[in-house]
Amino acid sequence: MMIGTLLFFLLGMQDGSQAEVSRLQGEVSRLSSELDSTRAALQAETRPYCSAQIHVQGGALRVTAADIPVRANILSMVSSSSDCFPSDIRFTATYFGAGESFVCSGNIGIPQNQNVQNTTVELRPYELEAFLKWWDGATLRQQSMVCRDYQGNDVRNPSELATSLQIYVSVFPRRGGLATSEIQLSLPRVPR
Repeated sequence: MMIGTLLFFLLGMQDGSQAEVSRLQGEVSRLSSELDSTRAALQAETRPYCSAQIHVQGGALRVTAADIPVRANILSMVSSSSDCFPSDIRFTATYFGAGESFVCSGNIGIPQNQNVQNTTVELRPYELEAFLKWWDGATLRQQSMVCRDYQGNDVRNPSELATSLQIYVSVFPRRGGLATSEIQLSLPRVPR
């Protein structure tokens, strides 16, 4: 009888040990999965942060006539990591009236696909339909701009109300980073 009780006790311990081993294996599996998730999140966070610079070149930019564009060269640089591309060069234009009163604002963008990019642009403050033209290789491209007032209404001819135009030219790499340059233009009343 004693041997039967001892065998029953040993079998009970073995079943309990098996259950404990199975529980511990499940816990190790769960912790391993959490570790893999944490490791993947850390690798995503340690990808390189992108640096950027942008400069507007072209001397003293000014408007001379409604039909003559303001020409400038945009020199933009983004760090060389492939995580930084594609990048965008964005133009945010704000028209101001007398006394620096806000008229409207709009923005448009062009792509940056190289680490160092020289982009020749033509800005047309009096023509929203062809506000920005730029050379993309041998092709001259253009973009129109929608200018909205503080209520979100489209302003068709902001130059009729505005006396100045402020343009921020920014480069936005894909993995963060930002660089901005500014263009200030007076908008004289010029015959059209």
